[in-house]
Amino acid sequence: MSKSKLTRRDFSRFVVGSSLTAGVATGAAEMPARPLGKIGFRASIIGLGAQRVADRPMEQSAVNELIAEAIDGGLNYIDTACGYGRSEEHLGHALQGNRDKVFLVSKTRSAARADAMKDVEESLRLLRTDRIDCYHIHNFGRTERFPDIEETLSEDGALGALIEAKKQGKIRHIGCTSHMRPERVLPAFATGEIEVFMCQLNFVEQHIYNFEDKVLPEARRRGIAVIGMKVLGGPAPGNVTARLASAEDYEATLRYVWGVPGVAVAIIGMRSREELNQALSAARQYRPFSNGELAKVSERGREMARDWGTLRGPLA
Repeated sequence: MSKSKLTRRDFSRFVVGSSLTAGVATGAAEMPARPLGKIGFRASIIGLGAQRVADRPMEQSAVNELIAEAIDGGLNYIDTACGYGRSEEHLGHALQGNRDKVFLVSKTRSAARADAMKDVEESLRLLRTDRIDCYHIHNFGRTERFPDIEETLSEDGALGALIEAKKQGKIRHIGCTSHMRPERVLPAFATGEIEVFMCQLNFVEQHIYNFEDKVLPEARRRGIAVIGMKVLGGPAPGNVTARLASAEDYEATLRYVWGVPGVAVAIIGMRSREELNQALSAARQYRPFSNGELAKVSERGREMARDWGTLRGPLA
């Protein structure tokens, strides 16, 4: 096989026969957990992204069942945001009686202090809880959302609101996320207030945005917990299926993300029992790549990156 070209057939041979591809959560293995930075919480290595419970209509009873089964399966990290349709509302009902069993995360898209504080209050109301475990400034890379970094990070900005909300006990920890312009998030780290950071991580976008080399070393240096999102690449335009949803790509991308130094949790959007079981099974059966396996996956990612391009937005 040529070193410069890894075909789909070659890649399939690389992962064929893996028990992860079956996607059946047997419950035989314990859910792996990792420290969430310096927070003092051990998080399941798989987390549930709750945007998908609201991106298409879903009955509350189905959401309740999904969340209950996720918690029973050992998952204890759930991510949502204001702006994700009825996601927070659905979770608020679904977590009744189970709220203390999960690390619950939400986000604000607001740059100004007063607006961000309103978002926190609305999230608390919809989630039916008296505190949120982490509240993110949502997608720091978006210049139209956060045009003035210094202002956003000031006492009168979103960070000022989250610091005050933390003092009041409404949130426990402060985080931020980024989808593009990786290095734009570094001033937020420099404030010393960021405890959790979430960015897209998969074996393809390693060769596009490369948060792995541009940002994550600083996160590790500061003890900031790292959360991987978009691990399946998200759907291509006009498609509801994730780019990395095939059995071999699914296994490869999760093994890649869990192998990135400092990563605590890989977030996957789920809305069905089948998706949940596949994710739980992958987490329970995770095994690190050998150096040779990682090289093959990275080469495939490099080839795919040429087709994906800057799908999230600008690099800088």
